[in-house]
Amino acid sequence: MKPIYSVILKYGFIGSLMAMLLIIVLFYAGKHPLLIPLFVDYRIILFGIFIFFALREFRSYYNNDLLQFWQGIAIGIGIYVIIGITVGVFIIVFSALQPAFHDQYVQGTISGLMLEKDQLINQGKITISEEEFERQVDLLKDSSTYVLAIDYFIKSCVVGFFITIILAVLLRKSEKRFGNDLK
Repeated sequence: MKPIYSVILKYGFIGSLMAMLLIIVLFYAGKHPLLIPLFVDYRIILFGIFIFFALREFRSYYNNDLLQFWQGIAIGIGIYVIIGITVGVFIIVFSALQPAFHDQYVQGTISGLMLEKDQLINQGKITISEEEFERQVDLLKDSSTYVLAIDYFIKSCVVGFFITIILAVLLRKSEKRFGNDLK
């Protein structure tokens, strides 16, 4: 197996295990992990750590201390996609085993919507009707655990993409094309 694939698989699956563990710990600690706002989400730190160490390992041990931008992007995308898919499947299974996981998510989301109801209906730049608001709440009540998994995957891709770009730029090292010949 090519080193780039082995690094992606190694860090993708270890990151998946860590994310699953964090979901379980946060849930049983009383803080639903899927209700945490995206800008303070644990995935920012988790993805940052695993993508950083994967890029360093690939660069240092397999690629003669070189890392091109496209390699950094490919490794980062592979890692966050593996984590997103694996943890998405875990969310479906965990919700089936622990129905309170889905129920608490729905109740927490509805509570958040109710807090913002007045702004959504009357005061925002874009407003919706009372009927549309109630329809959205009803749709949320009828949502399945697959919606949670898809939501997790999409948010993982958004977070992971930006972290990947930043780390690929910071950790890239190219070969020196011009030596000291120009002196």
